[in-house]
Amino acid sequence: MIKSLMSVFAFIIGAYLFFCGGVLYLNAVDNSLSEEDREYARFYLGRGDFFIESLLYEEEVKLISLVQSSVLKIAPIDKGIPIDKERELKDLYLAGRGECYDRSRAIEKLLRYVGFKTRHVALYLIRGKDSAMRSILTYPNTSHAVTEVLTKRGWLAVDSNNYWLSVDARGNPIPIEEIQRRQRVNIEIEWADPPPSPMYTWPFSFVYGLYSRHGRFYPPYNAIPDINYQEFLDNFFELNRPGF
Repeated sequence: MIKSLMSVFAFIIGAYLFFCGGVLYLNAVDNSLSEEDREYARFYLGRGDFFIESLLYEEEVKLISLVQSSVLKIAPIDKGIPIDKERELKDLYLAGRGECYDRSRAIEKLLRYVGFKTRHVALYLIRGKDSAMRSILTYPNTSHAVTEVLTKRGWLAVDSNNYWLSVDARGNPIPIEEIQRRQRVNIEIEWADPPPSPMYTWPFSFVYGLYSRHGRFYPPYNAIPDINYQEFLDNFFELNRPGF
């Protein structure tokens, strides 16, 4: 009898985990490049070949800046693609407009197209005495979507609304985590160009791989948050960040 109950219990747990895994899989944000993405990438960047393995760091930064510039020029109008609609390279190109969450998606796909590794970063403003976790869970809240790209010197943030990269006065990349750390301990960063948004200078929290909290940016367009789970795993290595 006990063995029978244990078998039923194990079956229920297994079915539940299988169901949860299936739900997460169906709702995961796909970062792979489709044939359509590759076709439209040429409209953004031309038909040249890119060999980033042979590039010096300074040349990497120039290429990253080129990618950012191409997206900002093609979609200069600050009006987002409606929810429950696709927002890939083709869609942004044809719309000619977008918000940070639309442009960052295009920037990430183009950077991967030329050979870089990227990760999506969702920034949330921390107000008053709110904790970092509360700022993420509070909806609505002031937020911003940006991209981090891995260079030969480390992660570099690419803004999705302005011509700005997180490069300091010495030319070194400053990742989002380091911007947050220095902001918390009151260490000023000497930037090559000052940040264009208070999101980089006021207290903020951030999450890797979270594309939306409402689940309406990417298929199947439901209430389950839009997450790329491979990028999201990077958060588990950052749980010692102050405020969490």
